[in-house]
Amino acid sequence: MNAMRIFIHLKCVMETKTNKAISLLQCGDFKAALTIFSTFRMGFTKEEQRTLKIANESLSGNSSFYRQLGIDTDKEIEKSKSIITSKYLKMK
Repeated sequence: MNAMRIFIHLKCVMETKTNKAISLLQCGDFKAALTIFSTFRMGFTKEEQRTLKIANESLSGNSSFYRQLGIDTDKEIEKSKSIITSKYLKMK
């Protein structure tokens, strides 16, 4: 019994941000997954990072700010879905 608790604890402790974000994405929680992915610096170009940040902030209630700047937030959200899916769901 004690060994099982240690195993479960290690599994929880060793879960990476990437694994957690992928798991959220697979469960259909795109907003939560995007919140994590938008903090990543490695693995994304500067333009992709910008898209992920704008999409995340738009889904968090700041879409009107970006619309005032002339940015199509719906397009940015769709682009972010495409970026994440191509990098993390199609790699298996």
